Amino acid sequence: MSGGSTMRAHPAPDPRPLGLDEAIRLLESGQGQDISVDLGEGRLARADSARGSEGLLQRLRGHKMMLALASGAADLSRFSIAPRSLTIAPGVQEILDAATQRD
Repeated sequence: MSGGSTMRAHPAPDPRPLGLDEAIRLLESGQGQDISVDLGEGRLARADSARGSEGLLQRLRGHKMMLALASGAADLSRFSIAPRSLTIAPGVQEILDAATQRD
């Protein structure tokens, strides 16, 4: 264009949302750019926060844990701290703390 503006082409995101396990697998392998994840009941998750793919991976792992807790199938003794340190947002930590408390 003569006005000096340039047109940039970006690949279109995959229109088909991925399942939870597939999305986690892709994000863990570093291949989860521009994905959307079906969380059920019409809810989608995307890496559109300030933390990008890393934040999405953390949210998906938390969602998977919450589903396991809700179904009664969670074995919390199997969860261990990752070899590298994780930064967990205070709101997420509050949810995790509440989920592990039993009345």
